[in-house]
Amino acid sequence: MLILADDLGYGSLGCYGNKEVETPNIDRLAASGVRLTDFHGNGPLCCPTRAALLTGRYQQRCVEVPDADLSPVFREQRKKNLKQRWAWGISTAEVTLPSLLKQSGYRTTLIGKWHLGYDLRFHPMNYGFDEFRGYVGGNVDYHTHIAGYGEKQLDWWKDRVNANEPGYSTDLLTKYATEFIARNKDAPFFLYLAHEAVHDPLQDRDPSAKKSPAETYKEMIRALDESVGTVVAELRKQNLESKTLVIFCSDNGPAAPRGFAANGSLRGKKGMLLEGGHRVPCIASWPGKIPAGTTSDEPVMTMDLLPTFAKLAVANIPADRHLDGMDILPILLGTRSDSPRELHWQSEDDWAVRSGSWKLTGERNKAVTLVNLTQDIGEAENLLPTESGRAEALIKAHTRWTKSLGGGDR
Repeated sequence: MLILADDLGYGSLGCYGNKEVETPNIDRLAASGVRLTDFHGNGPLCCPTRAALLTGRYQQRCVEVPDADLSPVFREQRKKNLKQRWAWGISTAEVTLPSLLKQSGYRTTLIGKWHLGYDLRFHPMNYGFDEFRGYVGGNVDYHTHIAGYGEKQLDWWKDRVNANEPGYSTDLLTKYATEFIARNKDAPFFLYLAHEAVHDPLQDRDPSAKKSPAETYKEMIRALDESVGTVVAELRKQNLESKTLVIFCSDNGPAAPRGFAANGSLRGKKGMLLEGGHRVPCIASWPGKIPAGTTSDEPVMTMDLLPTFAKLAVANIPADRHLDGMDILPILLGTRSDSPRELHWQSEDDWAVRSGSWKLTGERNKAVTLVNLTQDIGEAENLLPTESGRAEALIKAHTRWTKSLGGGDR
């Protein structure tokens, strides 16, 4: 089971050092398992991270469908100069996590946010999900469920039917999740609960209350925490807790609302390739399997979730399918020692590469900042002037990676 928060910053939870808001249920989940301190979204924004999550690959490999293949209504929206992401979708040729698990006998559901294509050809049930409850776009009003991007229309789906249901988004998604668990308690299932919280708009359960942005944000985190507690309690009620790997994480960093330290000591926020844009909280719990109260500082990315869940489900990954992610179960179980790993990020003209503790960031063809994250997680000291040789090695590594995706020289 995967619970994905939206735009939840690295420092937003009690178990990650936040003193401004109580998150007892998520903290309890961390105490029952392992807390990852070096977990990263594949990108600093929602779409790329979700594409990598579902494919186990760098999102740059997930080919977008050309405009000519889109339905007329979405081509017309492009003409109106709406943002291009309105019609983006991952290739239907991709091998996805739910399709792999479904082949292994699992009932699969997406509850919550899709954001991997608005055209109906990109509907989540075309990618292996047996059920879908939620919204296809980037966000909705938490109360009316009207889309926040593109045409201001209802975006609240039950499978392939767009129909509203009254209620606060966080609470409705929680209800759908517990109902799914109860219905499928006697057979294997994969529940992907992709919460809207704590993405904009800043709205808590009481739309009439006059609160500051910071207090509203805290209330949204509290509602998210309550959801985690409710879903885990349902697993316990159905005697499934010891049979279920639960992973809780965020897609990318926060939009940083005023007056709330959402990112702890990290610099940057959503959309940036500083650590605050992509280093996020991640917790894994599996009573009796994962040692309780442990911490791991090994680097992990969103794309690692597919090979991990697929391995547990004994899913058959096609031999010709290149995966960039790796099975992290040994990390979660505490049986794998640290080993060097190369990680890459690309967001329009901004890029970053990491090897071990060293991270180089740049823009276009220029290196900008080199830091040692073990000594400087806040990326305060630029070591580029004194470590030019190390920077050059990282540039070459990133150029090789870019070429492996079909790109040219950096």
